Amino acid sequence: MKLGYILEMREPQNGFFQVTMNIDSVSEDITMLTIPAWTPGSYAIRDYARNVRMLKARTPENESIEIQKKDKSTWKLINGNNKTFSVSYEVYAGDFSVRGSHLDTTHGYLNGTNVFMYIEGYKDQSIELIIKPYEDWKVSTGLEKIGENRFRATNYDIFADSPIEIGKHRSLLFTVDGREHEIALYGEGNENTDKLVEDVKKIVETSRTVFGNLPYKRYVFIMHLTDKGSGGLEHLNSNTIDFNRFAFGDKRDYQSFLSVVSHEYFHLWNVKRIRPVELGPFNYKEENYSSLLWVSEGITNFYAYIILLRSGLISKEEYFKHVSEIFRAYDMTPGTRYESASESSFDAWIKLYRESPNNLNSYVSYYLKGEILGFMISLRICEYTKGQKSLDDVFRHMIEKYNKDGRGFTEKDLLSTLSEVSSLDFGPFFAKYVRGTDNIDFVSELKRIGMTLEEKYDGLDKGFNQTLPFLGIIVKKDKNTVYSVIEDSPAQKAGVMPEDEILAINKFKMDSRFLKPLRERGDSMFIDSLRDYKPGDRIRIHLFRRGLLDRADATLGEAPKDLYEIRDSEGVDEITSRVREKFLMG
Repeated sequence: MKLGYILEMREPQNGFFQVTMNIDSVSEDITMLTIPAWTPGSYAIRDYARNVRMLKARTPENESIEIQKKDKSTWKLINGNNKTFSVSYEVYAGDFSVRGSHLDTTHGYLNGTNVFMYIEGYKDQSIELIIKPYEDWKVSTGLEKIGENRFRATNYDIFADSPIEIGKHRSLLFTVDGREHEIALYGEGNENTDKLVEDVKKIVETSRTVFGNLPYKRYVFIMHLTDKGSGGLEHLNSNTIDFNRFAFGDKRDYQSFLSVVSHEYFHLWNVKRIRPVELGPFNYKEENYSSLLWVSEGITNFYAYIILLRSGLISKEEYFKHVSEIFRAYDMTPGTRYESASESSFDAWIKLYRESPNNLNSYVSYYLKGEILGFMISLRICEYTKGQKSLDDVFRHMIEKYNKDGRGFTEKDLLSTLSEVSSLDFGPFFAKYVRGTDNIDFVSELKRIGMTLEEKYDGLDKGFNQTLPFLGIIVKKDKNTVYSVIEDSPAQKAGVMPEDEILAINKFKMDSRFLKPLRERGDSMFIDSLRDYKPGDRIRIHLFRRGLLDRADATLGEAPKDLYEIRDSEGVDEITSRVREKFLMG
């Protein structure tokens, strides 16, 4: 069979891509067409079929072929003796996110899973794509180019895994190991493009040293500068990153942006070439469950910051500042007591992308727990081998073992690899920290590399109290409506509930004075900060609940420490210093 697609955007102001599938020499009398329900890397069902309209099928003689809807994302074509025919449809592209597709008068962006249907039973069929850009727009994609706006993929998985940016974006080019890299930059802000290219190149070069080579001919970074927050999504030979257009003028914001670049680029190996067995070949119609996303995403985040450190884009002090923040976030999340990293991974489909007020109390992100587990695993390898090996060696072993034959790995395979590399049995560790919810002693963990952890309150020198009070409410959006109430907190005991609108505390109008970011420099979630009170004080909260005025009386507790600081220990011996150096620099 021969299969070709044509992509058009005739009236971008309407937001619809037009797709034509030319199908030649199909074998069956009935052809099943499906559009995916989700995008790999974003583990939630999105039901992209809802954006499809005007689906038609015709013979070369322009005769109509009957189409029947089979289920929410599949259509049955009764083609009979017609073995060559075309299928046409439109897809609405109104989701401007890394996982979605978007079309307007300034550009077109798409993920193949959102736009391109596949023929069931023929996902291994090679594909050719012709793109007809609007007016003088250009095309950037990781797909193999075979002509002017003509591209090829060896199968549907690669085809769908190659996002496409179409428009008047800037193309910034650099070369590493003779391979071309393109930054397709859409939007404007306060970016410095020369520095951007220089720093992204450092990330590529430093990541390559972990594995020894670059497994592609060409790589594309699609970057969208927007007025929204950040996000990223990995692909086989490319990635897409959305980031605030004005994040480049502040050092910490810029480092946060670079961490996303580093994270998505490291996925080139971890998940795209070293993957859990469940994540490929993909079932695009339903959930693909895995208990190993803490490895795919969390350990990737561990490497995101290690790569920035090794490339000189952040200092050792800045690296450990980040580590102290994730430790604190973990300690402040009650859900760590109830859900393991394995369970968190498996529950991604129903929890991570479907936030609820209960998440904080019952769930821990596999990004957060996985990053900490990557930190702990590498610490143990470095310590046990006296600075001879690290987690780098595990990944080099896995790329050699699991990428050559294309098969995924299981938890048993991972344990076996860890043992082969380090000669250390990680079975008990997994039982306690991966499949279990044992408490993590961060002080003991840091001691392995000669570091200390101090937990204290931030800014106490500005006031008189030696401890800070704690109510236990989390707010977001308008900063007055309760999003979540921390389990066993004074607020919960007083009967404060999610969706309560706080009007006043002790007759004082509720405003930003009573709040602080839940995570340092965070701007989406805030926790109470009642610095004018002390633990044990009684406060009266006036609130609206479902439109009716109510009140709650709470006795303030003692707040958890909100500042973690990691420093070098004194008198560190030579072996510990070597272990630390190996852990940090590989």
